[in-house]
Amino acid sequence: MVARRPITIRKERFYPHPPEDVWAAITDPHALAEWLEPNDHQPIVGHKFQFRCDPGLCGSGVTECEVLEAEPPVRLVWSWVHVPKDPNRPRPKPMIISWTLSPKDGGTMLILEHSGAENIDWLTRNMMRVGWGFMMKKMIARVLSRVHEGTFTPGAIPQEKRYYTCNTIPEKYIR
Repeated sequence: MVARRPITIRKERFYPHPPEDVWAAITDPHALAEWLEPNDHQPIVGHKFQFRCDPGLCGSGVTECEVLEAEPPVRLVWSWVHVPKDPNRPRPKPMIISWTLSPKDGGTMLILEHSGAENIDWLTRNMMRVGWGFMMKKMIARVLSRVHEGTFTPGAIPQEKRYYTCNTIPEKYIR
């Protein structure tokens, strides 16, 4: 078998907000539900969690993750596996999502590195590349308008304006 060349999707964005507020935008489960997907995330090393939306572009609508690193408000790392629609299909190899926050010019530089992207098909990989860019440029910025002193107040992005649907999502997941 021929080894695939490693592919990492990298995005970076400056936000005129302190690192503690940007940290809240990427760790608070309510904030994540508004800009990414409903989830049961906790920024605690070893915590296993899921992002859930109605089945669609990413298979079953379930992404299984585990917090691998959490150093507030500096670095957060998750494993990331899209669960296939067909339970008989093999699960893909986990990818790694790394968030690095650095103070800069009175705000925060946020760097996303999504490694292991060589293990997904080119269409999904390109959709993720575009999606992460959109999320960082538009959605996280909107969520940050509702973060003050590290606390997120829901309501930045109404349910009908989010990119996903979650009509079938269990109530235990944050919407």
